[in-house]
Amino acid sequence: MKSKAPKIQTVEIKKSFSIESARFLPNLPSSHPCAHTHGHSFKITLRLQGAIDAKIGWLIDYNDITKTAAPVMKKIDHKLLNDVPGLKNPTTENITVWLFEKLKPMMPELVQVIVQETSDTECSYPVL
Repeated sequence: MKSKAPKIQTVEIKKSFSIESARFLPNLPSSHPCAHTHGHSFKITLRLQGAIDAKIGWLIDYNDITKTAAPVMKKIDHKLLNDVPGLKNPTTENITVWLFEKLKPMMPELVQVIVQETSDTECSYPVL
C-alpha cells in the first residue's frame, strides 16, 4: 500500500499595527486641506501566507512579526512623514509601497500591506 505524503496546509494570517503620524501632501494645491500639515491614526495590516509548520502548528509567531516590524514602524510612528527618507510625498499609496519594500526583505511570507488612513479608506500593495 502506498503511503500518502502529509498534506501541506497553506494559510494566511494578518497582524495589525496602529501608528499616529502627521503629514502634508506637497503636490496638492494650497486650497486642498491635505496640502497642510494634519495627522492620522493609521492602521497598518500585514498579510502573510505560507505553509503551516507541521511541528509547531503555525505559519509564524505573531510575536516574531511584531519584533521584525517594530524598527520600521518606529521610523513612522509619531513622526512627520515628510521627514522620513523615501516619503517626501507621503500619500497613503506611497506609505503602503514604502512599508512593503522595507518589510518584504525581512518577512518572506509577507504578501501584502494594507494601510487605512481613516475607518473607511485604505490602500493595499501589491494588488492581489
